[in-house]
Amino acid sequence: MVIPMRAEENCTHDNRLYFTIDNSTDLTRVPISLHLENPTVSITAVEMYLTLPTGVDIISNQLGERVESSHQIAEGDTSHGYFVSVASEAIDAFVGTDGAVCTLICDFSKLQDGDYRITASGMFAVGVDNEEVICYTASDQDEQVSKRDDVVAGIEAVDLNASKGCLEIYNLQGVRLKEPQKGKINIINGKKVVL
Repeated sequence: MVIPMRAEENCTHDNRLYFTIDNSTDLTRVPISLHLENPTVSITAVEMYLTLPTGVDIISNQLGERVESSHQIAEGDTSHGYFVSVASEAIDAFVGTDGAVCTLICDFSKLQDGDYRITASGMFAVGVDNEEVICYTASDQDEQVSKRDDVVAGIEAVDLNASKGCLEIYNLQGVRLKEPQKGKINIINGKKVVL
């Protein structure tokens, strides 16, 4: 899901701020990345509160390819979730116009098999344009993740009855299937799905 940001003031922009959950077979190192797309407006800082399933721990973090050396990541537990902030003391925009600004490496190994929810709230970015500071906010993002058979994967709900045309169904090993496997992660027309 990619969520456009709203500006506090009425101004035209096409910034987006969102997170992704990467598939992983190493349950102790599941990457969750915060992404920023800012093709026309310079952004100097981004923040969010990330709520993880009980039992998931963040073991490390790393800055993404978008950051200048002046940027730093601040993080920590709060009553609102896990706080993440990537900012610069200087008024330096992030490098380029899209990509990850930071990645949190999470340990999912304590979770039982099942579907879980990961939520980001309080997402915003700060831009500086002609010495004017503008805050851009993003709607809360709610994603599901599945842990099954020692694999963690982001999942999406897909209505097979509403699908048109030929369904291409694969398992996580890339083997094409005639029909989806119940209770397992299937890749249907390029989307990860659990039935």
